Amino acid sequence: MDLPMKIFTHSSNRNQFAWNTIIRGFSISQNPEKALHIFIKMLRKTIEPESFTYAFVLKACAKMNAFQTGKSVHVIVLKNGYGNHLFVANTMIHFYASCANLGSARKLFDELYQPNAVTWNALISGYVQNGFADEGLRVFHLMRSEGIRPDDVTVVGVILACAQKKELELGRWLHGYVDDNIAEFEMNLNVWTAFIDLYGKCGQMDLARQVFNHLRRRDVGVWNALIGVYVSNGCYREALDLFQDLEMDGFDPDETTLISTLTACRHIGDLNVGKKIHKCIEEKCSTFNSILGTALVDMYSKCGCISEARKVFNNTPKRDLMTWTSMICGLAVHGYAQDALDLYEEMLGTGLRPDGVTLVGVLCACSHAGLIDQGLHYFQSSMNTYKISPTAEHYGCIIDLLSRSGRLSEAYEIICSMKSQPNPIIWRALLSACRVHSNVELAEAAIEKLFKLESDQSADYILLSNIYASNGRWEDVETIRRKMRGVAPRKIPGLSFV
Repeated sequence: MDLPMKIFTHSSNRNQFAWNTIIRGFSISQNPEKALHIFIKMLRKTIEPESFTYAFVLKACAKMNAFQTGKSVHVIVLKNGYGNHLFVANTMIHFYASCANLGSARKLFDELYQPNAVTWNALISGYVQNGFADEGLRVFHLMRSEGIRPDDVTVVGVILACAQKKELELGRWLHGYVDDNIAEFEMNLNVWTAFIDLYGKCGQMDLARQVFNHLRRRDVGVWNALIGVYVSNGCYREALDLFQDLEMDGFDPDETTLISTLTACRHIGDLNVGKKIHKCIEEKCSTFNSILGTALVDMYSKCGCISEARKVFNNTPKRDLMTWTSMICGLAVHGYAQDALDLYEEMLGTGLRPDGVTLVGVLCACSHAGLIDQGLHYFQSSMNTYKISPTAEHYGCIIDLLSRSGRLSEAYEIICSMKSQPNPIIWRALLSACRVHSNVELAEAAIEKLFKLESDQSADYILLSNIYASNGRWEDVETIRRKMRGVAPRKIPGLSFV
């Protein structure tokens, strides 16, 4: 936009068309704020905006998520009598939907006498992008009942809604509709990318691959879609094979490609491909951004190369919470407990606040190092200072932390203090600890809780039987064995459940 702006600035005849053109250019650029600045300058020069001017300004507000500014523009639009202009109304619906104010978007839609396909698309896309896929699909069915023909924007919005709801049947119908009108849709890669994503979300990998294979033209976004659905469906080797095909076909991987492929490397421990991607990133970027840095740290950590992970971490200049958390968790899992805790304290010193994932890494480090009291301190401070709501995974870490030093009674008390009902995994963690420390009393308490949860009991019986055996309670061992054969009553004789 530098050259158009230079021409505009030095122009001696800046008419309304010239102002609209430069505002529109900035509204769809990476610098939409400039569109607002030029609009304000236009008003100060007492040049009267027209309908297109307001539409372009509202588009800029939508891109910036500038809700209050957009509302002010809306007031001016109504004051100057442009509220019923369809082009402006469509842009206002898009603006409110982009700012997650779906009530206002729907109100504007309902007030229109004769909405066109663009109007319907703006509302459908607004619902879908804000996570209201059901409502988006209802609007789509209403649109069809009104005789409005779906276009490519409609199709993409509805496919995304189907992907959110895993509505495979409607998705297949849309695929048939597109095939029946192939001349209109064949070259629109957004449509086919959306179909790949839909089939992947529905676990239909063969269909996703068929869509990909039938395309006569592909861009990197199409490749990313298939690589991404392979990764999300656990087909990590297929994702890496596809990445190699992408390179062989002469495509340049972008950030999305690299992150998805690094995720696949992390899951299957393919260090060779991971290093290749690392080299590719170094060739493309002088420094790592936080997203790529985090993905590399995570990949190296999961592949066991903690020193390489640390190098990447140190070379990532702008680290966000995920970058710090990945490094802390990597150190903790590989036994570098004190390094993980030192890094955690360093992170706090930067002003970042930990989240639940960070806390798991910290508790894991404390457990490996036997730092019981320090771990309990971090657990309490996470709730009191950082307002983290502990999950079953956090409680599992605390149980492991206390169990390693035999403090089972404290572990039991913490479980009983949980705000939500402990799940079988929590009680089994305590039961396993009771096996290590031969604690019959708490083992029986844990078994009672598992019975009440009606979980699969065979493994629980074996653990309890082993605990009885280690304490020489052979009659109870025999009772457990009879119970496992289905001949004993549900209530085991000799057990005094608390």
